[in-house]
Amino acid sequence: MMLLVMCIVFSVILHQPVNGAEETASTWTKLDELPTGRGGLGVAVASGKIFAIGGSNSDSDLNINEAYEPNNGKWVTKKPMPTARSGFAIASFENKIYVFGGAVRDAFTGNVEVYDLITDTWQTKASMPTPRADLCANVVNGKIYLIGGKTYSSTSPYYAQTGINEVYDPATNTWSTNASIPVAVQGYASTVIGSKIYIMGGTRQSVLGSDTFTNALQIFDTEAGTWLNGKSMDQPTSYGAAVATTDFMAPKRIYYFGGYMGTTFTNKTQVYDPANNVWTSGAEMPTVRAYLGVAEINDVIYAVGGFDGANWLNSNEQYKPLEYGKIPPKIQIVSPESKTYSSVTLSYTVNKATSWVGYSLDNQANKTVTSGVALEGLSDGQHSIIVYANDSLGNMGVSNMVTFSIDTFGPTITIFDPENQTYSLRDIHLTFTIDEPASKLSYVLDGEEEVSITGNVTLPALPDGAHSITVYGIDEIGNTAASETVYFSISTFPTFWVAAAIATTTILFASGYLVIKRRKPSSKEGNNVLIKKKGKEKK
Repeated sequence: MMLLVMCIVFSVILHQPVNGAEETASTWTKLDELPTGRGGLGVAVASGKIFAIGGSNSDSDLNINEAYEPNNGKWVTKKPMPTARSGFAIASFENKIYVFGGAVRDAFTGNVEVYDLITDTWQTKASMPTPRADLCANVVNGKIYLIGGKTYSSTSPYYAQTGINEVYDPATNTWSTNASIPVAVQGYASTVIGSKIYIMGGTRQSVLGSDTFTNALQIFDTEAGTWLNGKSMDQPTSYGAAVATTDFMAPKRIYYFGGYMGTTFTNKTQVYDPANNVWTSGAEMPTVRAYLGVAEINDVIYAVGGFDGANWLNSNEQYKPLEYGKIPPKIQIVSPESKTYSSVTLSYTVNKATSWVGYSLDNQANKTVTSGVALEGLSDGQHSIIVYANDSLGNMGVSNMVTFSIDTFGPTITIFDPENQTYSLRDIHLTFTIDEPASKLSYVLDGEEEVSITGNVTLPALPDGAHSITVYGIDEIGNTAASETVYFSISTFPTFWVAAAIATTTILFASGYLVIKRRKPSSKEGNNVLIKKKGKEKK
């Protein structure tokens, strides 16, 4: 008898109410049973529904696809998986469910099949480079990681664990390889927090054919591409199932349920705190089992199917962790930021439904508010704001404090050149100062079209006469300002005519001199002229 298990990668559906989500603490509730009892199945969450796919019962591999709707507590049948199998890896990503590898009768497959929730259809994708079973799939930043598991061996018992770490990219339908896991395991449980993949427990097949169970916690940092060791589990366990809560309705923890401990099946709940690297115990499952699947919606956990050593189970049990319902809303102020504004709008995000939201400005009394409201009547200067929110269970969340400033005055602009005077030059340099950084500068000369200023400015070839100039500025937060208008004149006329007059006088004087010089007679000639004149007069 081959018993295989599946690990689940889950998706969190925010703002969706959970059926019967009253405040509880570490409790289990039996729900409507899985229609087809089985173990080694794959369980995944998509669009608020829990999908139980494939698996095996009585040594028969299954392709069945059944979906549970927590809101109405009912199971419905969906399109079956093309390849009947068990012990495969499963992941939910962008409203599609990806199935990788697994066991088909006595062989291992590398088949990759994808279920589309919207069309209720299946597609085949690029096969795994390494066919294998008893592994998990984990989604981090749009990539799906397939680590470890068991592969075919040419010697008895004809399978062995592998440490390979292959990564599937759904966007390109391609595979790549990453750092292998330090201690190769099969039948482990796994989940994701942030950018880290947590791999718990599992077994190792020895050369003598006997299984060695481990309690190791191996952590893969996908950003650094390196492996770390966390605190070991309390007991070596294999073929259990793990899932993480998200700090939405319950504290951020990893929950490992059930499993096989070498000689016995268990219903234990082992709880790992990643912040403090410690393990504690949670409320035990009502049903002893291994080879089960688990899912999480809004920090409510569902344990589905499994095998108890004698029976293929259709158990469907809901778990609300310790401190469930005690987590306050998480509020993030989007606007204002820590900068200066001329006017400002309060915008924020909150991670769950709220019954009331308010803000305190400058430590004053709270005011009820909705996101996207303008904060009016703020005086110039520095201010601080905090946002508060209550959820339906009475938990109050508090945002971080944001300090910001209000500035409603535009920049001060002073023109130094030109001044209020008359210039004899036609080209005038524009010189001015501004007392703060500006996003735009421009000037208007003689009431004409506005001209942008991008560097040094010369007002070229100005005509004679009166002129005026004004400089405009917009500061970095949108306040506008204008300088005083400077009135000045251009007069090249006096210089020109004075020069012309001097030139004319010089020319006339020179001409007169030449005439006089040319016409001046000698003393003898002069006497002759005078005599002739006199003689003429006598006639």
